[in-house]
Amino acid sequence: MDKDEIIGQLKRENELLKARIEELEAQLARYENQHTPPSMRRGGNSRRNQKKGHKGVTRQRAEPDRPVEVRMGRCPYCDV
Repeated sequence: MDKDEIIGQLKRENELLKARIEELEAQLARYENQHTPPSMRRGGNSRRNQKKGHKGVTRQRAEPDRPVEVRMGRCPYCDV
């Protein structure tokens, strides 16, 4: 092989590798990852199933009636 053949072969390999990188980056952009939850794979909008301009409704915070003291009889880890 002479120098021109080697250069040509490397250029072809470089183009193939660039195309593969573009393909993998496109997959990554679509969140095609087994560890990504399904809700995040297609845009991941936190306001699912709501139309644009919809104002959310939030419940008012409840005030406690009385304080309640909660104690454990035993430690669940060391059983003391």
